[in-house]
Amino acid sequence: MIAEFFGNEAQQGLQRRAAHLWSLIGDDPRFASHGRAIGLAEFQPDNLAAQIALARLQGVGPLEGVPAAELEPRRHALEAEGLVTDTFVVWRGDAAALDAARALLAARRLPEDLEIVSVDAETTAEDLAALDQLTQSCGVLLPMGAFLRGLRRPSVCLFARDRAGAVVGATASVMQFHPASRKAGLAWWGMLATDETRRGQGVAIVMGAMSLLAMNERFGTKAFFTGIRKGNEASEALCARLGLAPTEAHDVIAIEPAVLSGGRLTK
Repeated sequence: MIAEFFGNEAQQGLQRRAAHLWSLIGDDPRFASHGRAIGLAEFQPDNLAAQIALARLQGVGPLEGVPAAELEPRRHALEAEGLVTDTFVVWRGDAAALDAARALLAARRLPEDLEIVSVDAETTAEDLAALDQLTQSCGVLLPMGAFLRGLRRPSVCLFARDRAGAVVGATASVMQFHPASRKAGLAWWGMLATDETRRGQGVAIVMGAMSLLAMNERFGTKAFFTGIRKGNEASEALCARLGLAPTEAHDVIAIEPAVLSGGRLTK
């Protein structure tokens, strides 16, 4: 399959480097990815050098689940190396999230003019290009095609299409951790994006519920996490309605500013 990378030019370059790196270390449980970049699966006091190396090689070096007490020391250590840092609060949902998703879908539906499409190996490049256009317009980076199609890890990617063929909503979830990792049953979830003309119609929360349940039905997934930048009240409210709750852990992304300008990987 032809490699498929998304986002702006710098982001596509990042994904291309991540894809090459995946071919070398994708089977190592210390690392994880949902298709944007290769990151460290969990905080360890001695993996600072590895995070810096990932940032130098790819342009970013994500680290999952940094305890609150270690957040500022890790950020300061990365910034001392000339890297920029970005942080997200880790929100997690288990059985309560699945229950909330079922209850929401029992009470709400998407607008009648929308159809849901599930990305797979047969999804056309044109459809993914339209999906990329939507996510870029929302400031969200679409993971590379091999992950969206479920070729690297079990995944669900759904998009909503209107009667004119326009892609107006999206969500995704990926089992980003290696099967041998202690986090193997935990799935990344999110990538919620809604076209500005359809906001206020419940598209994001309904589709988010759909992707949670699809992961459970297809793969038996029972635990999910997402990262929310502090102060993003809209995302916090949506996740709370879907049964996710904030934890004391943070995701910390180290960014090489000379490679990825702007200081952010995604919204």
